[in-house]
Amino acid sequence: MFYFFLLSFELVILFIMNVIKLDNEHSFAIENLDKQVRLVVYNKGVENVCRKSTLKSIAWFIQSGEDHLFKGRLQLKKMAEGIGVVVKNSLVGEINKKDFINCLEEAKSGI
Repeated sequence: MFYFFLLSFELVILFIMNVIKLDNEHSFAIENLDKQVRLVVYNKGVENVCRKSTLKSIAWFIQSGEDHLFKGRLQLKKMAEGIGVVVKNSLVGEINKKDFINCLEEAKSGI
């Protein structure tokens, strides 16, 4: 006879992601999900808003002539120098286009 006792089991998932500082209070990250990515804005280290999307739609936005991506609480807008991050109709920061693409690539590769 075999007896198995499970006293305590805790699953810890560690996400390694590239976090980009937007301003003194806000930061931005892209988390890899299976077939999607999760765009997250943190306010003082606490998750404020997020949005799930596909890499294909984000890549399309970067290459297209469209000014903005998404409606709702979290939006991305093209700016002169890069990609603007808008939370609840307020611009909280701007990400250099190259840094944004690097962040997408890291999320794509699952790093």
